[in-house]
Amino acid sequence: MVQKQALALDLFLNEAHQSIFGDRSGAPADYIPELAKVDPEQFGIAITTSDGVTHEIGETSTEFTIQSISKAFVYCLALELLGSEKVTKAIGIEPSGEAFNSIRLNPENRPFNPMVNSGAIACTALICRHYGDEAFEKIAATLGDFAGRKLLLDEKVYSSENATGDRNRAISWLLKNNDNLHCDVEEVLGVYFRQCSLLVTASDLSVMGATLSNKGVNPVTGKKVIGKTASIQTMSVMVSAGMYDYSGEWTFKVGLPAKSGVGGGITAVLPSQFGLGVFSPPLDKLGNSVRGVKVCEMLSEHFNLHVLKMEDDVTQNIPIKYDLSKIRSSRSRSNRDNKILEEFGSQAIVLELSGVVNFIGSNFISRSVVENEEADYIILSFKRVARLTSASIEVFRLFFSNFSSTNTQLVVVGKEDADSLFGDITGLIKEHTQHFETLDQAIDWAEDRLIARYDAERDNSDDPISMKQQPLLKDLSSSDLELLEQNTVKTQYERGAKIIESGDKADGVYFLQAGRVNVMLNEHVYIAGLDKGTCFGELALIAPDAPRSADVIAETDAQCSFLSIENVERISSGNPKIRELLLRNLGLILFERLQQSNSKISALSVN
Repeated sequence: MVQKQALALDLFLNEAHQSIFGDRSGAPADYIPELAKVDPEQFGIAITTSDGVTHEIGETSTEFTIQSISKAFVYCLALELLGSEKVTKAIGIEPSGEAFNSIRLNPENRPFNPMVNSGAIACTALICRHYGDEAFEKIAATLGDFAGRKLLLDEKVYSSENATGDRNRAISWLLKNNDNLHCDVEEVLGVYFRQCSLLVTASDLSVMGATLSNKGVNPVTGKKVIGKTASIQTMSVMVSAGMYDYSGEWTFKVGLPAKSGVGGGITAVLPSQFGLGVFSPPLDKLGNSVRGVKVCEMLSEHFNLHVLKMEDDVTQNIPIKYDLSKIRSSRSRSNRDNKILEEFGSQAIVLELSGVVNFIGSNFISRSVVENEEADYIILSFKRVARLTSASIEVFRLFFSNFSSTNTQLVVVGKEDADSLFGDITGLIKEHTQHFETLDQAIDWAEDRLIARYDAERDNSDDPISMKQQPLLKDLSSSDLELLEQNTVKTQYERGAKIIESGDKADGVYFLQAGRVNVMLNEHVYIAGLDKGTCFGELALIAPDAPRSADVIAETDAQCSFLSIENVERISSGNPKIRELLLRNLGLILFERLQQSNSKISALSVN
């Protein structure tokens, strides 16, 4: 079984996990007795991208209590249910500058923000007032929708929090005294302690973050959990207040919306691109996971992901995909070669890319390559890519330098000035891939190799092929073929010789019997190529004496048999069937070219 290539994101996560795991500073939270019992060695990292794929390493399926991370998602629910005006009237949105469990309100006697305990309890109170006895079930169901699965309650942690939560009771009575809690204190605290005691995993947190990132739509389940506005407003508060007293330095260093919990979890978000989930119980003095913070710092710095450094919009780059079984290069080939390509063309995959390729776009492209790794050739066309962000260049650096397959040859189509697109990885790409400046040349190259690989009986000699193999002469009798051949002029051309010049009078048809020729505009712009067994100049049959529209130049030493229109007219006067067959075959050739063009247009219009 062929082992799948490691994706750039997986390579990074592996490196991050290995380099950070050795940091054993900090300690699990002990003010809630049950939390002090966890194994401090546990460490898992998961990233879920906006197209619903999770990359993970370590203990990402180990359950732990969500704790204060629930604050962000309950706040999002409150915004969705009640609207920002009503919620912000009860809860501020400014950083507090004090500990998360401070028993103090802002000058307006409101909680400073929904990420400190006073604001979170006030937020839960809003949900309780809206849903009554069903408040916890609604909160648990919504957080489950964010995670994409049903979340269970850790009864032991809940009981431990309820038994030791006197400080939160003091905060609640302060809120009650200032008319910010319109329900029974114990009722609200019961819901609050339960929401903090829901069990999640690092993978769950990555999906929950990705759902916020994806404008409220869970990218794994496809379910719309929350509205776009509520998602954006929640992420905004996470930027300024999600990491307790570390929030200012966090925004300065990492620059991603995030929320931590004393259970050892952190979720971070890059809008429209991914959600990150980290689990590692040892906390620093501010209550944040030591390893979790380091993961986020490393990810942001390595891929330049700070939200204020965003280099472009977050439009996804979905490659246009097709294979060479039906869509081909512009080169005209013999019937035999075309049959080989019809049968084995699926072994060459083309991915046409466009727009600005960002971090997740480049990860998606890399994954698309790996998912098609059974193909012999994969062609990546960057011709319509406007720009690569610095994050995507780093992804491609990791991908191309680590791609090694015994089955697949990567082919990259760049631009004339490759450095302007690929920057300092231009040399790396040319070293690890076959590189072309035009997509047609790349497809032509792949076609040649497919034919060579799968046509075991192919004659690779330079001997001329007979006229009877020409598609234009299909179904002509032996005597008619002999008559036509007697009226042709055979000519040898050296490589580089100009056989037809643009503007020449269309005075006949050239049958290519050996070698290759190229159709060019002004001798410099490549239009198409032709192999032996094909013809060119055939439109002279329907538009004699019209000016030729392009140059035809010998790509290799070539041999052509030239049949003049004058001789066609003379032969057809005695045998009209010959001209009828020539015109019918010309129509079939043109129809086949039209079919190929339509197939290409169809592939390009899929997205």
